[in-house]
Amino acid sequence: MIYFDYAATSLKRKEIFEEVIENFEKFNGNPNSLHSYGRDSRKIMDESRRIISKKLNANFNEIYFTSGASESNNTVLRNFENTKIITTSIEHDSILNSIKNMNFKDVIYVNPNKDGIIDSCDVIKNIDENTKLVCVMFVNNETGAIEPVYEIGDYLKDKKIHFHIDATQALGHFDIDVKKLHCDSLSLSGHKIGGINGFGILYWKGKFSNLIYGGEQEREKRGGTSFVIGSFTMAKAIEKAEKEREHIKKIKNYFLKKLNENKFDYQINGNTEKSSDHILNLYLPWVSTEFLLTYMDLNSIAVSAGSACSAGSLNPSKVIEKMYNEERAKHSVRFSFGFKNTTDDVDEAFDVLKKLFEKRKND
Repeated sequence: MIYFDYAATSLKRKEIFEEVIENFEKFNGNPNSLHSYGRDSRKIMDESRRIISKKLNANFNEIYFTSGASESNNTVLRNFENTKIITTSIEHDSILNSIKNMNFKDVIYVNPNKDGIIDSCDVIKNIDENTKLVCVMFVNNETGAIEPVYEIGDYLKDKKIHFHIDATQALGHFDIDVKKLHCDSLSLSGHKIGGINGFGILYWKGKFSNLIYGGEQEREKRGGTSFVIGSFTMAKAIEKAEKEREHIKKIKNYFLKKLNENKFDYQINGNTEKSSDHILNLYLPWVSTEFLLTYMDLNSIAVSAGSACSAGSLNPSKVIEKMYNEERAKHSVRFSFGFKNTTDDVDEAFDVLKKLFEKRKND
């Protein structure tokens, strides 16, 4: 099976999990326990937090471990209920669906252009004395579009307005420096770069209210027994992912080269000059998304229509609809690349696509 769905979740890094198994006794304890088992686990968790905080240029005590970016995003939004907030219409479902199910005095949704990028001026012009939160993703999970988070952060840095960034798809592919971004909070998930599922972080500068109440874990902000293995795998994966950027860029460019050399009938949803190297969203007017996903799967190639959080519905991508229209969304597919992909993978996937394209062209 060839895997081109890293934006949904990365394939796991076997060597990290083998390291866990080889040192399994060190993960057995509850890190809040005072005995040697607990101290071993606490040491692992503290070292993981140190690595993650350093990578983000954050303080050690500003990193909170959660079950993933969805929980982190929910925590942020809960802290700003009954206020005016500004976000975008192309955020992840953990933002958009949370807003629908919470109470806000006013919500402004900024729409993207045909590159999938919002205009920072559209955010700024909607800010007034009632605005308490601005929430914008770093990299779009369906198109890879890089959003103007630096420009927005620079504008907000001296304002009494909380700036939250969902940086889930940026993790590993870009340097993430919370001080340069001028953000007040930021969310990440470890499984996007080959860590274990069900673990993420919330960076928060300052005080906030809990989403989960329980014990005194995470400086009394997030109750529940700590997920030591989760923290370990995420910290290890971050260090590896940074070294793989050029490889992933090479795979994406090779894919595009194959399409162009063979005069393939396609258009890019977005702009490759303004998007992350690990995501490529294509409009293929000659085939429906639903048929193509099934066809590729039957030929042992994993791709997706867009956000994995909409899996099972096969509804057209809401992001592509916002950028273009519903009809284009019904003929679009997302390829997302990762550390295990090779040019041979691209060759094989392209051969499958080309056979289908030639068949449709001759029908």
